[in-house]
Amino acid sequence: MAKALTTAIVTFALILLFVPSLLADVIIEPPSDLTLEILQTKTTSLIQQAGRATIDLSNHTIDLSAAESEFNQQFYQEINNVISHANNAININFDNSTIKGYFQLSQLGITSSLGEGILPSLFTDAEKTQINQYYPVTNANNRLRPKINIFRGSLFLNNTIFTGKVDAENSMFLQSISAVDAKFQGDTNFKQVFFGRNIDFSNVTFEQNANFSESHFFAQVSLKQAQFKGIADFSHSQFEALTVFNEALFAQIADFTRCVFLQLVDFSQARFSDRLIFAKCKFLDSISLINSSLEKTVTFRDIYLNSRLNLEDAHILNRLDFSNAFFTANADLNVSKLAFEGTEANIIGQPGVIGKLLHVNRLTGNETILRNLIRNFRSLEQIVDANSLEYQQQQLRVTQISDRLSKTSWRKIFTWSWISLIPQWICLNLLLLLGDYGTNINLLFSIGLINTAWFSILFWLIDRYRPHISQPIIPNQLEIIWMLSSYISLTLISIFNIFIATNRPWQTLVTIAIFIIPVPILIAFRIYQRGRYHQLLNQSYFVENGALREFRLLLGRLPIMPRFDFFRDRYLPILWTKRWNWLNYYNLSLNNTFKIGFIDIRIRDRHLPGLIATLVWYQWSLGVLYVILLLWTLSRTIPGLNLLIYF
Repeated sequence: MAKALTTAIVTFALILLFVPSLLADVIIEPPSDLTLEILQTKTTSLIQQAGRATIDLSNHTIDLSAAESEFNQQFYQEINNVISHANNAININFDNSTIKGYFQLSQLGITSSLGEGILPSLFTDAEKTQINQYYPVTNANNRLRPKINIFRGSLFLNNTIFTGKVDAENSMFLQSISAVDAKFQGDTNFKQVFFGRNIDFSNVTFEQNANFSESHFFAQVSLKQAQFKGIADFSHSQFEALTVFNEALFAQIADFTRCVFLQLVDFSQARFSDRLIFAKCKFLDSISLINSSLEKTVTFRDIYLNSRLNLEDAHILNRLDFSNAFFTANADLNVSKLAFEGTEANIIGQPGVIGKLLHVNRLTGNETILRNLIRNFRSLEQIVDANSLEYQQQQLRVTQISDRLSKTSWRKIFTWSWISLIPQWICLNLLLLLGDYGTNINLLFSIGLINTAWFSILFWLIDRYRPHISQPIIPNQLEIIWMLSSYISLTLISIFNIFIATNRPWQTLVTIAIFIIPVPILIAFRIYQRGRYHQLLNQSYFVENGALREFRLLLGRLPIMPRFDFFRDRYLPILWTKRWNWLNYYNLSLNNTFKIGFIDIRIRDRHLPGLIATLVWYQWSLGVLYVILLLWTLSRTIPGLNLLIYF
């Protein structure tokens, strides 16, 4: 018992002895006033920080509010006396200090004109090279550059509070600036400033306007979690390296007009309560607005974009304006899970261009944004852009169905749920390959011309080439030349146009071939294999309505003759003796495919081989499907045409 009591007393004594000293190390003393005497002591007793001699003015209250006071006049002079006479760069540390009044940061440093042979000998060769690299030394008129304030060392402003205006205009900082958690309560002027090394303004607060216009950032810039409560002006600035604004808050206008970003600029999770202006900017690398909140108009007018603009999970409440923007082949706009919040939320851009650049990663979770974007462009009558997005939507749907078909457990294969996906997958693929899901009329017309030309030469062949009969029927040389040359020309032009119109030309051509080659070739082979053993061998299998010669719409016409004798008398065999006879076969094929023609040509109903009727009916059936797809595509690509088709 006595031993335990002794141990407790010793422990208590040790606590009383060491705890006060430990607490003293933890408690941060309040900033003390910086007097002229203390300043002189600090400038003569330098410390080492970041591998360089440093003037330590941390944890002080620096009162510069009285412009005519002796301290105010001596403050810049005392510091510059040390900086301007040192052979090496000197840092300044203002960490945890409070600077009251007008802080003229542009007076700290060495004022010099720029140009070869003009820089003071105080600068090292490396510094001269750096300065000349940052600020070109020649101009068109061979005049000297204006004077600029050059600060050679690093600047530490962490947790520093500036109660008045901070002015660093027309300065050049050769080393880094660290201002983490700093607070600028007055206007901040960093106009026409050259930042040679990294600057870190993370979690900084700008209570008033922050002016960084016409500045040049040669190294990484970090403004993570910065708060701009006034106007943020970065116009006409250039950013050479990674620029970070993620989680930043912009309470008023954020102006980046005519900025140049050579590497990634990151605005992810940033909030813009007022307008965001990127007009005439150049983005040579990506720009990220992931999960950002854009409450007012965002202007990307006349921008140059060479990479990705990422709007994933962003929230827009107003207009995104991409008018007159220039997008390179590497550019795209990721709008996955982009949220349209508010009735005024919309996206505008160059018709026929903007819709092709917008994309989402997958269909799941993006159904709403695709629907909103399609509605957005249809309301603006930008039908091409709306169709581009709908085409993308169906491509993603095909991918989704393909994944479900391929990744289904073997135990669930051949169940009704799995089997029902197959016709959906087939139909969607056909609509995408044969017309970009009703959005590519150019592609669809090319397919129709290939079909028309192919069946025209087949009809001509089986009708005009009958060598194995008592009196062989063979077309003359001129007719053969016209038929073959026209078929080859139409087919090559159509194939060439398909390569222009779609990004999957080979798949499209294979799909066309599957429909128009195997069955017709088999029928033609059987016709010649079986021979000709029927009457009327010396007449054409096709007849024309001789009562009319006019352009007609033949949507409801069947490829057979009417039974009533009064109408039958109008149909006569087509004329083989005419030089333009080969055009009749194109007319027949045109009737069957596009349901339009100048002459109503049909198959005869007497002594007609069933295989020939099968071939004509096969093309006519394909033509019905083709016309349905054609009218659907026209109604989706030409505003108002759907109403005309209905009437």
